[in-house]
Amino acid sequence: PNDGLPLRQVIVERMANRYRWEIEPEEVVLLPGVVTGFNLASHAFVAQGEGVLVQTPVYPPILRAAEATGKLRQEMELLRNEDGSYAVDWPAFEAALTPQTRLFILCNPHNPVGKVFTPGELEHMAELCLRQGALICSDEIHSDLLFPGRQHTPIAALHPEIAQNSITLIAPSKTFNIAGLECSIAIIPNREL
Repeated sequence: PNDGLPLRQVIVERMANRYRWEIEPEEVVLLPGVVTGFNLASHAFVAQGEGVLVQTPVYPPILRAAEATGKLRQEMELLRNEDGSYAVDWPAFEAALTPQTRLFILCNPHNPVGKVFTPGELEHMAELCLRQGALICSDEIHSDLLFPGRQHTPIAALHPEIAQNSITLIAPSKTFNIAGLECSIAIIPNREL
């Protein structure tokens, strides 16, 4: 039987070559879609009455993930700068992470605002999530669609402690225009998760 090992090895090599992120084939989980992935994370790791944090404005399925799974939606609004770019409102982000927050769904790069988060911004978000005990589920489906001069950083690639508290979702659908295949990948370094 085909256990997906060749595909898993392709993902391992791609993460190493593109992002210098060393992962193992057994950390690669095959899924039918990224939306399925963050909804599964909400089902699996957030109890009734607990929260799922999102940054608005955001891709509608991310915005609806908490309600779709019967959880509390928590949100913080990204700041819009005068030049039309977006930034994280750090006091609002920290305030939105409450004792109820169990999952932060990050859209990295952000859809629809096009924000490519810097390693420093990602590290700060991760630090706040770690402090609060919130798992990070990062939708990184647009990681290959950047303007020249921009570099994507997977949040889990920043530090082993962040990787142990993260689920990274990727898919070939945007990069290669093959959405009809309905396949995606979750990278989950923490074996307990």
